Amino acid sequence: MDLREFIDKVKEMGELKVIEGAHWDSEIGAITCLAATVSDPPALLFDKVQDYKAGYRILAIPCSTDKRLALSLGFPKELSRLEMVKKMRDRLSEPLELVPPLEVEKGPILENIHIGDEVDLFEFPTPKWMSGDGGRYIGTGDTVIIKDPDEGWVNIGVHRIQIHDKSTATIMFEEGKHGDIIRRKYWAKGQNCPVAVTCGGDPQLVFVGATRIPWGVPEYDYTGWWKKEPVKVIKGPVTGLPIPAEAEIALEGEMVPPEVETIMEGPFSEGTGHYSPKAKESAFKVKSVLHRKDPIILAQLPFMGYGGVDKAWNQLFAAARLWSHLDKLVPGIRGVWEPPEFRRAVVISVEQKYGGHAKQVALAALGQHSYNRKYIIVVDDDIDPTNIRAVLFALAERADPAAWDVIRDSWCNHLHPQLSPWQREVGDITWSAALLMAVKPYYWIKDYPPLIKTDPAVWERVKEKWEKIFT
Repeated sequence: MDLREFIDKVKEMGELKVIEGAHWDSEIGAITCLAATVSDPPALLFDKVQDYKAGYRILAIPCSTDKRLALSLGFPKELSRLEMVKKMRDRLSEPLELVPPLEVEKGPILENIHIGDEVDLFEFPTPKWMSGDGGRYIGTGDTVIIKDPDEGWVNIGVHRIQIHDKSTATIMFEEGKHGDIIRRKYWAKGQNCPVAVTCGGDPQLVFVGATRIPWGVPEYDYTGWWKKEPVKVIKGPVTGLPIPAEAEIALEGEMVPPEVETIMEGPFSEGTGHYSPKAKESAFKVKSVLHRKDPIILAQLPFMGYGGVDKAWNQLFAAARLWSHLDKLVPGIRGVWEPPEFRRAVVISVEQKYGGHAKQVALAALGQHSYNRKYIIVVDDDIDPTNIRAVLFALAERADPAAWDVIRDSWCNHLHPQLSPWQREVGDITWSAALLMAVKPYYWIKDYPPLIKTDPAVWERVKEKWEKIFT
């Protein structure tokens, strides 16, 4: 499913809103934020952007409902959040049989080819998303394609991309991410790092690029396993890197070593709800631009309101992978979720079977992948971890703060505003993580007052008769 098929299906579902005539300078971002304030906001397709041709479009908040999140993953759209996590957990438990990409001679991405002096990054209606952003960001729902010079495998990641002039951009890599490790290998050899970027394409490839799969596993091959068919690619005319044949926009070029040229990147309206600080980034010299007729930029914005409106693929994947991991270590796991409304948290539902069970679950969760996890919340099996109101109820009514623990020096996200200036100066990218037990006391759990629930038969009868007045 390419991006256009996805958009057509979203339209069929009645969840697409076309916006015409908006300006690229902060207005598109403001409209997107406004949409994010409503319940179950539609996907937004911006067309006839001021100063640009009709047909050059931008798709924003593509997955702001559970139905569209399921669609983007190839799941039945009727699934609930927890059912999606279960389905993904089951899929991840299957043997990983990688399916390499299929190289083809032709594809829609080759409908327009600009090389050398023909390159103009301002051809596209790239938004300045928020007024405090340091510039225009063409890459948010992108894929960054880079090949390890020593091991030969192709890595794909999702990293923000800012354009600076007609043929120069920056790609922001966090230290320690696979792409950063690979580009430094080229620089250590005194070489520029070849890179290709797509700025709109198959949502499932973007999903895989945004997740954390093991070092050395090519994301193209992993996506082929996930889709059960190979990803069609063409050979980039400048870099030779594999580029999705049905992508909307592709940029090819080289990241030069920092000692050759750096550019001040940012700030950017990050998922922390704060602007990330400015920082020097290696210059990305763009040598070719490929694009389809009437191309579409895909925007998967990290911050669109405090409610976590855009359901993130990597949150779903992380919850499913953690659930699979916990199942191998401890019994009784009934659900796992990373709530978009409560970023940096993971919620785990467990049927307690022995003293210390909940604490064991929390410690195992932090040990599985500590990066960016600030709160590990454990609730009982009568609490749905995907229901943030139920989770807050458990924290309010069942949690004893005296039983909580704080783990210091845990791996942090370097974009987080909580990091002090001196931490950044010395490279201390750590914070404290909290283990929050919001469970019934195990040693008298059988005597704990029962949870208030409506009789199921009464509930169904009332829903059938009265639910329509609330919709």
